[in-house]
Amino acid sequence: MKRIATLLLATASFVTILANNAQMDSLVNAFGNVSKQAQTTDKQNDAATQGITHTAVSSFPRLHLPSSDAEINSGIMTMQYSKVDAAVRKQITAAKRKRESTEHLENLLEICSTGESGLRGVDRVIIVDSIVIDKQNFLSAYPISPELGSLTSSNKGETVQYQTQLNGMVFRPERSDDGTIRISRYYIENSQLTGGTPVEGLGIDGDINYPFLMQDGQTFYFSARSNDGYGNYDLYATRYDTDSKQFYHAENMGFPYNSYANDYMLVIDETANLGWFASDRYQPEGKVCIYTFIPNTSRHTIDYESTPLSEVISSASLKSIASLPLSDEQKSLKAQALQRANQLKSSTATTKPHDFEFVLNDSKTCYWLSDFTSSEAKKLCQDWLQKSKNLTLLQEQLQQLRNQSPSSTQQILNLETRVQELQNQVHQQAKQIRVAELSNTK
Repeated sequence: MKRIATLLLATASFVTILANNAQMDSLVNAFGNVSKQAQTTDKQNDAATQGITHTAVSSFPRLHLPSSDAEINSGIMTMQYSKVDAAVRKQITAAKRKRESTEHLENLLEICSTGESGLRGVDRVIIVDSIVIDKQNFLSAYPISPELGSLTSSNKGETVQYQTQLNGMVFRPERSDDGTIRISRYYIENSQLTGGTPVEGLGIDGDINYPFLMQDGQTFYFSARSNDGYGNYDLYATRYDTDSKQFYHAENMGFPYNSYANDYMLVIDETANLGWFASDRYQPEGKVCIYTFIPNTSRHTIDYESTPLSEVISSASLKSIASLPLSDEQKSLKAQALQRANQLKSSTATTKPHDFEFVLNDSKTCYWLSDFTSSEAKKLCQDWLQKSKNLTLLQEQLQQLRNQSPSSTQQILNLETRVQELQNQVHQQAKQIRVAELSNTK
């Protein structure tokens, strides 16, 4: 394990390997008691959504609340582990008096203990920007240049295939015999995929998804959800061993890249010195936040002992980007990086191949108003498009308020209510469009 850490720190590529990975006991095992039946049902639902054929159903962490107590859940999500620990200990004392089971409460203490260990290895990263977007379209927020290869999302963002630019190598998530999602490597020959073999040596017992290979052909990033991470999808990094012809055991990238929520699809552009990753932390269902950051050439671990705990937590949780402490030099680097990011967006922008994307059913998707045969559906779609744009603007305002004025609780609540109302309107109108169009084609 030390060998891979040394290699990753030595490479000129971005390196984010958590130095104290050995302290990362399984958070996921402590996240509540989920019955095998519920896990099986969730797994089958996932398979149906992703459209991946499988021969077995395996167990993996699902995004579920660690407690029935909303304050404890919020505290864990925002990494207020010491406060949660104190609150849980009081509950344990009360439960023992009543001779009630304390197993679940003891699990919460384990979460806090492991989280505290993670806070001692936080990587100090300069976050340049963030944007909230629909998960099914989240790759549109990645300004990927052709030199980096291509990313192809499927099943509404549930899986992503990566193709390199130089050697036509393709990394594709597939369902394995044991029911988990694993990554296979293919090559393109005569426009056909050949030589599909599983990527081995990663040391992950669980789902492996969202691959990305650096241009050096050795540094490999992916996301995995297993019983060895922080919970749900976590970001991992590794390198290819040319001697053994496989990858080294991967390392969890720790805070701030990972959280209790789903964190995935890390991409790095060495030329632009920019990186991106997605996370659904603090986001409503169906939404993800894409963070733009400046890759470090080595891990810059925050000194836990000499840094105020509030600063450590702020840097680890990314709850408020505006409150992240930056020196004058870092502010200058951030401004320069933001300029590069905007230039990259402009340079990679192309003429839209269509006006919008509206899925009617499994066999038909509309991209233009002219694709609809029903005049009623066309009219409804125009209104739906406008509401969707308004919703996007409102969500951006909400995210900006959360980042810049996290103490404005009432304003945030009011905006959240408006967002929820508009989301419901957009959802209902989409149903009306489908009914109008599909009834017209029968």
